[in-house]
Amino acid sequence: MIECDVAIVGAGPAGCAAARECTRRGLKAVILEKKRIPRHKACSGILVPDSIRTLSEHFGDMAQDVFASPAHVHAMRMHFPSGDAEDIPIQGLMIWRDRLDAWLCKSSQAAVLDETKMLSFTEGIDGVDLLCIKSNGEPLEVHSRILIAADGGASRTVKQIDPPLTAKLTWYVALQETYACKCHLEPGFFHFFAFPGISLYPSAYVKDGLLVMEVVVQPKDKATLAMARFKEHLWRRIGIQQARLIRRLGCRVTYAAPKGLFCFGSERILVSGEASGLLNFFGEGISSALASGRIAGSVSFKSIRQGVSPGRLYRQEIEAEKRKTMSTFNYKTLLFQKGNAFNFKKGLQVLNWRERVRLSKNLLEWFLAVKG
Repeated sequence: MIECDVAIVGAGPAGCAAARECTRRGLKAVILEKKRIPRHKACSGILVPDSIRTLSEHFGDMAQDVFASPAHVHAMRMHFPSGDAEDIPIQGLMIWRDRLDAWLCKSSQAAVLDETKMLSFTEGIDGVDLLCIKSNGEPLEVHSRILIAADGGASRTVKQIDPPLTAKLTWYVALQETYACKCHLEPGFFHFFAFPGISLYPSAYVKDGLLVMEVVVQPKDKATLAMARFKEHLWRRIGIQQARLIRRLGCRVTYAAPKGLFCFGSERILVSGEASGLLNFFGEGISSALASGRIAGSVSFKSIRQGVSPGRLYRQEIEAEKRKTMSTFNYKTLLFQKGNAFNFKKGLQVLNWRERVRLSKNLLEWFLAVKG
């Protein structure tokens, strides 16, 4: 039996941010991760300015081996069926998720139990009891005063807390393929292809000389077919040669924000990151994961110190982050408001009025096609 102040399920940015906030305030935190750290994830690995600020303030300087090359992502280059292409400033950093998460785990200063899967939990008046199993089949019991669930979009915790909400979610499939090859795709940009006929979110970029391609499809479509369409479209454009598949990763994702289908937990269980529904437009989730994890850790400390319900306090403090995520799915907010991960407002400002009209028209056509 392990006893702790806070048990955290999930060793991604949300879980590690929560753990770091707990440990720096003197709480005993334990991270439970079902996979072995480090592990690859189907994630672009782009850190937007909000993520960079949170990491700097909360964790300090990142280890150099976390960064890919080139390390800087200048813009999202949007490609449209009309042949137009426009740059939307990001001013982000490119990292590898396996290395980032490993560094976050170490920097959190929490006890990390990887290859340990949570099977079930029971919430009581004085805490939460977890039943887990290690990779060798050995059972493990954990008792914590508070449980923070940061176990990703297909959260086992949320399924148990709120089955009706889970049943309402629409799930999509994301597929990522990484190739060693020679190609002419310009590095330093996140290339997004607003081609609904290929996929909802086809994207490609270069990191450490490797070509990474991603597609997201609806349940009725097949991700492998969408990837085949994307390769047929892209490879001729970028003159790809000697392509060799290095890695193929996939996951299920859901966009809860447009319908307001969030789950932030119960009285002693706080849900953060993508598990809660905090996934922004274009699939950017690291910034919300870090922010919500940090809030969950802070609330845990306040709750224990003040003897109040962590769930109620968390729902109050997470509201701003919730509204921020919802705003990214609003077309007008996306184009004209500052503070989004992708600075469309700044991108529009450098264009003349004809280019602004053209970009707005292209974006609206794609936006409506995706929403429809």
